[in-house]
Amino acid sequence: MHSEQAEQIADLVQRALERDPPERAEFLDKACCGDAELRREIESLLRQENQAREFIETPAYEHVADRLLDEAGKLVAGQLIGDYKIISLIGEGGMGEVYLAEDTALHRKVALKLIKAGFGTARFLRHFRNEERILAGLTHPNIARLYGGGIASDGTPYFVMEYIEGQRIDQYCRDKIVSLRQRLELFRKVCAAVAYAHQHLVIHRDLKPANIRVTPEGEPKLLDFGIAKLLEPETTAIAQQTVTLQALMTPDYASPEQVRGELMSTASDVYSLGVVLYELLTGQRPYRIKGRRPHEIIRAIAEHEPERPSSRQPAIRDQKSLKGDLDNIVLKALRKEPERRYASAAQLSEDIRRHLEGLPVLARKDTFTYRASKFIARNRVVVAAAALLFLTLLGGIAATLVQSRKAHQAKAKAEAINQFLSDTLNYTDPRTTVKKTENQIITIKDVLDKAANQLDKENFSAHPEVKAELNSILGESYLSQGFYDVAEKRLRLALEGSKPNSPAALKIKVSLGDAIASQGRNDESEKLYREIIPDLRAQFRSRDVDSNYLAIALLNLGVLRRAHGNSREAEELLRESLQLISDGSEKSTSTRSVVRGTLVLTLMDQGKIDEAVEKQREAVAELRQTSPNTADFGYALTGLGSFLTEKGSFAEADANLTEAEKIYRRLLGDQHMWLGDNLRLQANSLYKQDRLEEAQNKIEQTLKIYRTNSGPQYLNFATALMIQGLIFNQMGRSQEAEQVLRDAVRIRNENLPKEHFLSALARGALGQCLTTQKRFAEAEPLLLESYSTLKASQGAANPRTQIATQRLVALYEACGRADKAEQYRSELVSP
Repeated sequence: MHSEQAEQIADLVQRALERDPPERAEFLDKACCGDAELRREIESLLRQENQAREFIETPAYEHVADRLLDEAGKLVAGQLIGDYKIISLIGEGGMGEVYLAEDTALHRKVALKLIKAGFGTARFLRHFRNEERILAGLTHPNIARLYGGGIASDGTPYFVMEYIEGQRIDQYCRDKIVSLRQRLELFRKVCAAVAYAHQHLVIHRDLKPANIRVTPEGEPKLLDFGIAKLLEPETTAIAQQTVTLQALMTPDYASPEQVRGELMSTASDVYSLGVVLYELLTGQRPYRIKGRRPHEIIRAIAEHEPERPSSRQPAIRDQKSLKGDLDNIVLKALRKEPERRYASAAQLSEDIRRHLEGLPVLARKDTFTYRASKFIARNRVVVAAAALLFLTLLGGIAATLVQSRKAHQAKAKAEAINQFLSDTLNYTDPRTTVKKTENQIITIKDVLDKAANQLDKENFSAHPEVKAELNSILGESYLSQGFYDVAEKRLRLALEGSKPNSPAALKIKVSLGDAIASQGRNDESEKLYREIIPDLRAQFRSRDVDSNYLAIALLNLGVLRRAHGNSREAEELLRESLQLISDGSEKSTSTRSVVRGTLVLTLMDQGKIDEAVEKQREAVAELRQTSPNTADFGYALTGLGSFLTEKGSFAEADANLTEAEKIYRRLLGDQHMWLGDNLRLQANSLYKQDRLEEAQNKIEQTLKIYRTNSGPQYLNFATALMIQGLIFNQMGRSQEAEQVLRDAVRIRNENLPKEHFLSALARGALGQCLTTQKRFAEAEPLLLESYSTLKASQGAANPRTQIATQRLVALYEACGRADKAEQYRSELVSP
């Protein structure tokens, strides 16, 4: 066989292997052009390669298991894996098989990836649970969602992902005859998705056309984000002996550091993007490799320089259009040294945008001739006017110089941010990081603390705005994880580095107010929001601030006004907030969910319980369909559980609260305040059902979370004490109950108006405890005040008022005043 023919066959075999099995036949139809002998040779090699690879890569003991699995056959339609019913096989790869399945709980199609024997262990599942919160939080429109994972009954681990209908990006561009500009715009969306993931501390590690699908609507979707990272602890030993697992899977798209088994960072993904772009422009790979042996591929990637795209046979009609900017952009992304590549996927995308708009690109040497030529290309008509040629050219050059200077400033800023994020990401690499102890893994807070310490040491004197921006990002991250004191510190540092009353400063203050309020300093937070909301309104009108920031500020002020007893003002603020949230972005959806839930609470405060329950059911139903794996869905479930408890629908209330607790623990951890609120509401429901031991356990967990995060100033701290006191009283521990309930009343008196319904509830609980101790003279004024306040604010038929009425009936019956007991009994509503 001639060497050229052998090289052709090797290349076709490799390209066939990168396609899913259903696509290979169609690929070979086109590639072989009716050459039956060539096709037979390729199909024979494909079968041999598959058998050889499986034998070499699999430990001996797994061959036995695989043989048994082969005898049983692949999964069949209708077979259940957890909650997922198999529909059909849609692909096979180095890690395992991918099936189209139906989520029987949520009634939606998903892609279910079964991991081959050898990758799945209990350690893998623990690692997955640790990373799941980060990966599940990747909610970018161009990233396929990772819904979760688990272990099948036979011990096989699996991932559950969003099912994407569409073609590989390279196949889509070929079949649709996509123009050069359209290919570049499509690729920029891919870069945006990768940049988004990098900002959330996730590297893909296996970017390739097979992992980028384009939907029928023309939107690219990135698959398998974070999968390689999840599998990494299981493959470290393999990586030390030979090529890394990722290189074995797709060596042609791997970076030099990746094929050598060295430390990976965001720059590795930038390199892989460069290879994908090269192939989209030329239809070929960057290196001419004679054979397909792993060491040959590694050598080419690590040592050979790629050819300029314009020197290869192009995938588009106009080959000349690749010369110049695009050649340099692609080659910069493919630099051997990570530090010489683009600083980020966003910077790569920005250079492509500049090329499309005829602006100078960072990848080209910044010469006068180059800048002038770009200007002339953008201004052909003006330049053609001879009388204005000289002035126009001078003005254009001056403008271009300013643009170039800004580009260099943006580059320096991006490189500083990227280096900082890369160092932070490297902290999570198991090959370079020591665990805290033998049995402990690095948590998200560990990563944030490491980043914060590093940021304090870094010298950003040339770019103070970068340090402010990074402190703001860290503050937001701490805030979302429930570490409010550290969040406040970082946000204040960010504020110091920002221009006063600038849009950036106002955005920081919105988050700062949240961090302050979450620590129980409500008055300080309210003062801050009242100061910034007028400026936010003005800058929103001038389009300098996004509507979401004003909406969040109004929401948080509404929460604080409700806490101070002014539910009607709170309702006005919340309705204004709701009107501002108009677009359909993920962030807007999240904000709208919280605003709507809080608005429903104000209806509850005013005694409109049936309306509140109805609106909350609508919110839960909507989020169950659109955002079931989010903390916002947990928030909606918790609100519904609370309202149902008020109505006495305990079974349904408990089901909603328990479901929300699982979501919070999975997404937010075990110390978040939202989890504390949920556990408090569970304790209240269990107390009302006389399940006292369970209620006591829940309320102890609640108070532990509250004490860790805020303290007595937090609005619900006194509520938790009140519930604990009632539980103690019901358990016969009346003296302990009285002490706890007096603390609750004191905290309410110090922080809320006397006429606030929460203050009335605390006084009523203490009155009930004193009634139990037969201290009727002390109990009566407390119970009467509680009753009158609740009747005035909630209405006579409200469940809260009904409880206050029952307490008066119990008091007067116990002290022998039957007439009084009968008077209040007549106000009780029959169930």
